[in-house]
Amino acid sequence: MPATDVVSDANIVLKWFHQTGEEEVEPARELLDRHRARTVIVHVLDLTFYEIGNALLRGRAGASAEQAATVLGALRDICLVITPEHEDLALAAGLADVHDVTFYDASYAAVAQRRRAPLVTLDRELLRAGLGSRPTDVLARLRPPER
Repeated sequence: MPATDVVSDANIVLKWFHQTGEEEVEPARELLDRHRARTVIVHVLDLTFYEIGNALLRGRAGASAEQAATVLGALRDICLVITPEHEDLALAAGLADVHDVTFYDASYAAVAQRRRAPLVTLDRELLRAGLGSRPTDVLARLRPPER
């Protein structure tokens, strides 16, 4: 059975490295486990590194520069990194306008849509707009039907 492509935004990736105060840590980590087992291929945008670095250094994690660099290096080794193409950016601009979300959040949705892959997120605005799905929902769609 071929692997399923998934696009993950930064708030899901953060749960792989930090769990204190985070929701849906286990489902987010199950997606990572499935990526390692090659039943799911998790893609991140190049933007993800900036968001993760900022969250680690300035957010609740309170990571040191050395810790942040270690996490970012690990992320580069773990996931396939996508740099949005012109078509992705054009679609992102339209999604941001129509759904009243930030351009960078719309970029994740655009990349996922153009690749016909689910966007896994916990971003409230993306979820409200129907542009992404919670990790538990993505996993439910990936699970084979029970017999």
